[in-house]
Amino acid sequence: MTSPISVGLDERATPRDNVTQATEEIQQAIARAKQDWESTADTLPHVICLLDERRKAMRVNRGIETWHLGRVNEVIGRDMHDLLHPGGCAGDCTLRALLDGAWDHTQNGTSTEFETFDSGLNRNVSVALRPISGDPSGRRSAGHARAVMVVADVTPLHIARAELERMNEGLEARVLARTEELESANRDLQNEIVRRESAEDALRRSSSELELLSQQLIKAQDNERRRISQELHDSVGQSLSAIKYSLERAAELHRQARHGDTQPLLIRTIERVQETITDIRSIAMDLRPSVLDDLGVASALAWLCREFRETYTRVDVCAHIPASDEDIPQRLTTTIFRCAQELLNNVAKHAKARHVRISLIRDAACVILTVSDDGVGLPAADASGSFGPLGHGIRNLRERTQMTGGKLTLSGNEGSGTRARIDWLLSAAD
Repeated sequence: MTSPISVGLDERATPRDNVTQATEEIQQAIARAKQDWESTADTLPHVICLLDERRKAMRVNRGIETWHLGRVNEVIGRDMHDLLHPGGCAGDCTLRALLDGAWDHTQNGTSTEFETFDSGLNRNVSVALRPISGDPSGRRSAGHARAVMVVADVTPLHIARAELERMNEGLEARVLARTEELESANRDLQNEIVRRESAEDALRRSSSELELLSQQLIKAQDNERRRISQELHDSVGQSLSAIKYSLERAAELHRQARHGDTQPLLIRTIERVQETITDIRSIAMDLRPSVLDDLGVASALAWLCREFRETYTRVDVCAHIPASDEDIPQRLTTTIFRCAQELLNNVAKHAKARHVRISLIRDAACVILTVSDDGVGLPAADASGSFGPLGHGIRNLRERTQMTGGKLTLSGNEGSGTRARIDWLLSAAD
């Protein structure tokens, strides 16, 4: 096979001429390879430098000009540190110390790489220092390159890394915030579940209480009908029977022309009729006083206090009613009157009080009814929460107030009197 170097040799030339021509071709090939290497190295953004045994620059690519550190033909022979710091630097230069350590490793045949931020270059640089071996025998001639130094600008990489870390931190913060939001939503959901379970329990209790209240309402209606029937029978019925008998007796005396005996009988009959009218009026007032419809609840309470004072003369009643009839919503008038009536009846039956005070106040938010006395006070509550003989009446009173949006509060100890307060919150319509 013909060697590429011998291609084109003149077959008539002497052997010396052939060797000379081959040498020239080899040198041309080496020159072309050198030029190709230099062209390739010059296109790189890094600073690439061949160093001799004294750390001096033997060859530098045009990256040195891109970094504005000098021209290629001017930096040859510079120390590798002065190559990167052409203007000099302080004695405690970090880059110098790192380069010195890397050169020592290179002298031992070890490659070294490091990264640092250099204030003189104002950039992060990555420096790689690699030894160059000698000929196959290991010998090194003077002027032979001992190491190659590659200096790369890794500032964009550091910026990208810092931006990535910032993005990661932001992502972690968002994940943490989202996790906290989910935990908060989970807690709210758990609280909502507990609240709904509590509401369902309260609804079941309310349903049971409503059923009990309905039974009590039916029982109360039956008792009221029985009471009214008994009062009509015992009072009005007997009075009407007596009136009928008196009128029949008067008619008989009139038929017998005993007119003198008729006059006293008719007078007694008229008195009995008046008593019957009073009884019927009393029953009607107990069912629903006309003053409640004619004037209002404030006037009805004042009337109730007067009636109570006349009926129970041993009890001093003080009425403090700054609220007017127009201040009280129509939906509360009957309830307020019945509650006051029930509380005064409890005072008369159980309290053994000498003084009782009733108050009705209206402010911007609520209507407040208060009845207090200086009687025997409240007995100890039993296991069911009832107050002894007052338990049934108090329970009915509490249910009546709750049905209209009110709240009953009882206070007082045994022997120190009792204070009952009922608050009705007003709505926007009120």
